[in-house]
Amino acid sequence: MSFPWVFFAPFCLIIGERCSLFLDSALAETSPPSTQLLPAETPKAEVAKPVGRKSNSTSSNAISKNKAALSQNSQNSATSPRKLTKNQLLPPLTSRPELYGQPEALGLHPLPSALLHQGPWGVFNTNSGAAAGFGTVAYYAVARWAEDWSNLRDKRNHIDAMDALKYIPFNDQGDIYLSLSGNFRHHGFYDQNAGLGATKRSPSYRSNLRFNLGADLHLTEHVRLYGELMSGEAGGINYYGYTGRWRSKIDLHQAFLEIKGRILGARTGVMIGRYKFLDAPAYFTGGSVYPSIPFSWNGVRGYAFWKRFRVDVFDLTQTNELPLKPFADTVGWRNRLFGAYTSYAVPEFRFLDKKSQIFADAFYLGFIVDDSSLAAAHGNTTGSTHRDTPGTRIWGNAGPIEFSVGGMWQGGTFKQANNGPSRGVNAWSVNAQVSWRFSRWWGKPSFGVQFDDVSGGDYRTSSTSTWGGFLSPYSPSASYLDLSTYFNMQNVISAGPLVTLTPTSNTSLQLKSPVMWRNSAYDGIYPQSTVAFPYRPHGHYTGTLPQASFNWRPTRHVSFSLEGEYVFLGRNVRHSGAAQGAYVQSNLELTF
Repeated sequence: MSFPWVFFAPFCLIIGERCSLFLDSALAETSPPSTQLLPAETPKAEVAKPVGRKSNSTSSNAISKNKAALSQNSQNSATSPRKLTKNQLLPPLTSRPELYGQPEALGLHPLPSALLHQGPWGVFNTNSGAAAGFGTVAYYAVARWAEDWSNLRDKRNHIDAMDALKYIPFNDQGDIYLSLSGNFRHHGFYDQNAGLGATKRSPSYRSNLRFNLGADLHLTEHVRLYGELMSGEAGGINYYGYTGRWRSKIDLHQAFLEIKGRILGARTGVMIGRYKFLDAPAYFTGGSVYPSIPFSWNGVRGYAFWKRFRVDVFDLTQTNELPLKPFADTVGWRNRLFGAYTSYAVPEFRFLDKKSQIFADAFYLGFIVDDSSLAAAHGNTTGSTHRDTPGTRIWGNAGPIEFSVGGMWQGGTFKQANNGPSRGVNAWSVNAQVSWRFSRWWGKPSFGVQFDDVSGGDYRTSSTSTWGGFLSPYSPSASYLDLSTYFNMQNVISAGPLVTLTPTSNTSLQLKSPVMWRNSAYDGIYPQSTVAFPYRPHGHYTGTLPQASFNWRPTRHVSFSLEGEYVFLGRNVRHSGAAQGAYVQSNLELTF
């Protein structure tokens, strides 16, 4: 069935009535007065509270108190508002959705409160806010509805001409307001040997364009409506693989009703409708960034935040982007994601003279994939699968040590197509990253290692025996393992160094070189899809993938990245028919 348009209708009337506010704004970015940029780590008592239209009479007193408090505490704050440079007014690079698996980088530069638009999630806003379960949230967010622009009630927090679109009030109290958002993105992909040579379109260059426009209507602090339109187009030279999520006519990508309140001392909320879902480790899903249209889900999600514990429960179905017609997306009943995610924030402590924060997560992720497959000795066995995936993850930082260690077990069934036999599933995954951050060195580099061990199956066994292959059907973050997405978190052992560097406040560099094996020599090599490559090499060794990713944000509205890797395949894999080669990607984004 088509998605209910009633969720989006109010925006049409409101935008037409209020858009004239933006026309009065200056077009150039301007630096704000020093008093409006309040350090993110300033104690709450020292920060001026947002004021509505009736609070202007007290604003001068608040400014004076802030000046005094900030002066007294300038030695304890790494960034004084009076010394902020133009680059320090930029949002952090890890607002990019590809990088939300590495949240610690957001802690490198203390941010003024005017550059943070996180929700009221307390300790779960640490660094990138990824611990809150909505993806990274800083100046901008992966999911634009996760941004909170209510601090623009205080005129001192207006630092940009586009702020006139981010907070459009409709009442004197300022709790009924509209936030508009938008993004234009171009991705370019060069493949020397596309799909390890399986795609006979080499070399290939793919050009991918996408735009989205969103409107977030807050009806007091308890109710809001969000809607987002999205469209994607693609072309190139010797291009390939342009299915529904690469080329898409304009459609309603997200639209939901959210009801919020306090229950049993917790900040709670219920989301009903269509939206992105990112409350899972980056090695399980990254929301599928690279196709034009990322995943969106339909259903119900409920969450609750206490001081140091949160819980998220959900039952969702994946949006069906076909047929390729305007406003034709439907609720897809073939693929489901359901479960619960919990997180406990260990009390803060200091280790090696640095503030430390650790999170302990436990979760259950269940899913049904109607179009799944298992690698066979020749080709693939098609069918459908139901998987149950309980897991745990401990992550955060202990002084200069930044780490994430997690494990998942996976059970369930795989049913072969055309009423074929069923077989049970018994699989697992272990994922770990550990780095040491040298915060006093130039570029604040971190040096570490990454290790992943994901079980595989055995196609020599019978069609009714237990299958040992772990399944990650929802595209893990490409920056976590493989930029090219030729290798998924299935039947893989990977180990290698990981280096990050921030030469300036608006540039970053990540280097890694995973060495990869197949966990099972009798299972396939899986790209970020559920269909294995046709290659069936002997032995376990697969190859080595040196990778580099450079990111630059010249203004708060523009970001650019250049990423690349070379796939060095083992001789055994090349002898099975696969081809090694270079992969390069460029990304340009314009955001408001």
